[in-house]
Amino acid sequence: MPQFKYEVKKGPGAATAGVMEAESQRAAVARLRDMGYFPIAVQEYSGEEKKDTLRQALVRVQLKDRNLFFRQLANLIESGMPITRALATLVEQTENPKLAKIVGEIREDVQKGSTFAEALERHPKIFSSMFCNMIKAGEAGGMLEEVMWRIVAFGEQEEELKGKAVSAMIYPAFLLLVGSTAIFILVSFVFPKFVIVFKDFNATLPLPTIIVMSFCDFMGKFWWAVLLAFAGVIAAIVSYVRTPLGRLNFDRLLLRVPAVKAVVQRYEMAKFARTLGTLLDNGVPVLTAIRITVDTLTNKAIAEEVQTIHGRVIEGESISESLRQTKHFPPMVVNMFAVGEESGRLGAVAKRIADAYDQEVDRAVKAMAALFEPILIVVMGVIIGFLVIAMLLPMLTLSSHVG
Repeated sequence: MPQFKYEVKKGPGAATAGVMEAESQRAAVARLRDMGYFPIAVQEYSGEEKKDTLRQALVRVQLKDRNLFFRQLANLIESGMPITRALATLVEQTENPKLAKIVGEIREDVQKGSTFAEALERHPKIFSSMFCNMIKAGEAGGMLEEVMWRIVAFGEQEEELKGKAVSAMIYPAFLLLVGSTAIFILVSFVFPKFVIVFKDFNATLPLPTIIVMSFCDFMGKFWWAVLLAFAGVIAAIVSYVRTPLGRLNFDRLLLRVPAVKAVVQRYEMAKFARTLGTLLDNGVPVLTAIRITVDTLTNKAIAEEVQTIHGRVIEGESISESLRQTKHFPPMVVNMFAVGEESGRLGAVAKRIADAYDQEVDRAVKAMAALFEPILIVVMGVIIGFLVIAMLLPMLTLSSHVG
């Protein structure tokens, strides 16, 4: 579809410029007038559209961008603004160019007669089936505004949970990076100079020094090959993990590492319970809610278990009984779901489980970080200490001979 560069005014304010897609120049002018603008100039645009398309392709729509979009839209709808006008306003206010383009497409779809949920469903990479089903239920029940605020609350809780996990692991990751870099510089550029000196003396060297010298000699000549091999191994691992089987095996491995398992399991329990509880509270049928929840889970091994739960519920089992037959769902979650089913408040109980596990995730991440930090410090200290001592031993020997 061709693009048109426009310059418009709205009221006594300054002129606004931008680019939009339309079937023709006349259609572009008509659309701008429908949006409440007075067109000053509308011209076909081709000069920089490839650059803009490339820039939009490189920009990612992050969780915080999506949360801000829903919050702003909820505020505008709450103020009584029609949804098409609210979306037009957000096209101008959204800083992320990729999301702004998507919001513009959603507005066009709504103007053509689609429901808001149907328009969102055309962008599954940005708006998951969970949000689409919640909005569909909200539109059917006449409570879109309330559903929007629930989506905002859900998104902000998810963003906070991820933020805690990332922030707790920044320091261990920094230690690993600095330590690895220091070791690489020592054995590739610093110690090889000592190796040349030791060879000139033709003295008998201790075994640790001989080992380090051989390694440093290799690294001094082939450090580039080591870096390439390391990058190749990482690329191969990443490529394997991106395959369905590789991702499943990797996620199963995470659930076997004690400290990591505690974080992953609690994070997935919180996500499972909050997603399922939010969907049930918004009138989404149980089977649909479970199926959607499968797609939202990060760990594929746990998602596979939830998929089996979906099958058992279809066969007539209760959710709690299905959970009891799984491997990674703790007894507390199973018992709480049983209470929710008996009381008829499954959605509310599920969200309480999520709140409890949010705190558990925070504690588990801090415990894992507290465990990894001293281990990393000790391991890096031992390696660097061994290298330094191996280089100092012959110096002490040579100085005693000179004395």
